[in-house]
Amino acid sequence: MHKKLIFGVVLAGLMYTGALSAETGKVTATTAGIDESIEPSDSYILAVNGHELRIIADKPFELPANGTKIEALLKVEPLKTFRYGGIELQYPRHFTFEADLSDKDVSLWSLSGPQCVLMIQRYPADMNHKTMAEMLLPRFGEGNSLMSECSMNLNGNDIAGSKIITTIGESSISQEIFSFKVQDDSLLLIIQDTLGNGKNPSEETLKFKDLLSKTFKFTPAG
Repeated sequence: MHKKLIFGVVLAGLMYTGALSAETGKVTATTAGIDESIEPSDSYILAVNGHELRIIADKPFELPANGTKIEALLKVEPLKTFRYGGIELQYPRHFTFEADLSDKDVSLWSLSGPQCVLMIQRYPADMNHKTMAEMLLPRFGEGNSLMSECSMNLNGNDIAGSKIITTIGESSISQEIFSFKVQDDSLLLIIQDTLGNGKNPSEETLKFKDLLSKTFKFTPAG
């Protein structure tokens, strides 16, 4: 299983200058600390009393109000809230969202960043983290992978899990698997990380796990 390359979304307000090179005839660009691999930001239209205003997030704009003008500002929350499968958690806005609900008995979701992916899986069967890890191990190649125990703190509770680290060439990927009972179903959280030098976790995954630790909870429906 290989993680796909994911592009995030950032807010507007980027600084860009372009110039035409006399030697090559091509446009060259300079940026002020901008990651040009990131998808351009969303744009918004605000409708007020039949009038439409095209606005950009985090840039002030004016609203007409009885002959006067009111300054307003649209802000986009940096986090989104996932409320499916009997759980709730927050994740960064630039993560992509995918869902596979084609099987009425199995629900699969993926929240993906450049290095970190959270896979949420709900099955109508008894499934725990160790069993899932043992099922995944042959797919990665047992000669390339190591399986061990791991743990994570979720809202003050230490949760036991299983971890697989797979190394192919100079690239290493880890998967930490945690399991829960939700009604009569099994819920699995799989945190996948593209490891750095020395097989250290990425900064993105460390930050996401901290966010998950603080925001994960079961919903009343679960």
